[in-house]
Amino acid sequence: MPRIGAVRLGSVGLAVVAALSLAGCGGVQVDSPKDASGEKPCDLVPEQTVHELGFHLGGKESAGACTWSTPRDSVRLEVGVVADRSLQDFQDAAEEYSDFGELTIGGHPAVRANSGDPKADGTCELVVAADADQAVSAKSKIPSGATADPCELAERALDAAVPSWPAA
Repeated sequence: MPRIGAVRLGSVGLAVVAALSLAGCGGVQVDSPKDASGEKPCDLVPEQTVHELGFHLGGKESAGACTWSTPRDSVRLEVGVVADRSLQDFQDAAEEYSDFGELTIGGHPAVRANSGDPKADGTCELVVAADADQAVSAKSKIPSGATADPCELAERALDAAVPSWPAA
C-alpha cells in the first residue's frame, strides 16, 4: 500500500515538474507584445516625454542606444534595446544584483537590476520586456546624493515609451 501512494505521489510530482518546466520555456509572459527593434534608438521614447523629463537637447545615438543629457551632463538618460538578452535572462541572474526587483511598466513585466544602491550612487537601470524575447533598458544618472530617485526617471521614460512601440 505505501508503494502505491509513493507511485501516485511520484506521478503527481513528475507532472508538476513537467508543467513548471514547460511554463518557463517561452520566457516572460507579455500580454500585448511590442517590437522595439525596428525603432531608431532616439525614437524609443516619445519626444514630448523627453522634454517633460527635462531634456531639451536632442539625444545622441551610440552603440544601439540613445542618450539624453542636461547641458552640464548632471542628469542623463540612456535607452536602448538590449542585445541578446531577454527579461527572463535578467530574472535568472537576480542574485547578481544587490538591488533587484520585479515591477510592471507600461503594462509590461520589468525589473530593477542594479549592482549598487540607486539613491546613493545616483544611477539606476530598469529593463522592460517588449515581448518574451526582447528587452529594452533605461539607465538613468542623477547627481549622487540627490534626494530624487534615479529609478523614477527611468520608469517615467519607459512608462511613456512602451505604448508608443509597434505591436509585435
